[in-house]
Amino acid sequence: MANPNVTNAVFAFGSIETDVKGTISGNYLDLTSYSTSSTSISINALGGYDFSFRHNDGLSGARIISISLRYPQDPSPLRYSETIVIDRADPRPYEFETTTSSIIAVTQISNFVYRYDLKDYKFSGKAQHTNDTRELTCNGFFVVQGLTWPI
Repeated sequence: MANPNVTNAVFAFGSIETDVKGTISGNYLDLTSYSTSSTSISINALGGYDFSFRHNDGLSGARIISISLRYPQDPSPLRYSETIVIDRADPRPYEFETTTSSIIAVTQISNFVYRYDLKDYKFSGKAQHTNDTRELTCNGFFVVQGLTWPI
């Protein structure tokens, strides 16, 4: 007999291409652009989901574009961070305060299934601890499906 108790679960996939420019120590650079389909998603304790695209995850120079989906039809603006290494065994996030005027197109495919489209989504950020900046343009999509899972 199936257990009637259920818990929240989530399935997600997607792919984006990201063009990155910015300043490092006052010098403007075209930084390495990248494509990724490496994703991470978790259930937010306050409701909804926290979703991220990860590039070079676990390495020095890792980059993360993240979004909060607390309200599925009203996603938060994208956030950006990079990984820096303080010493050999201490990688830390290098956070950027981001701003944007771009919009994420949201389509509800069915109950608990949402598609998020990024078409020329532009946002910029300033590092929290330095004057380094980033200008990012993203194109792609991701799909999130909320599920119930028996426990």
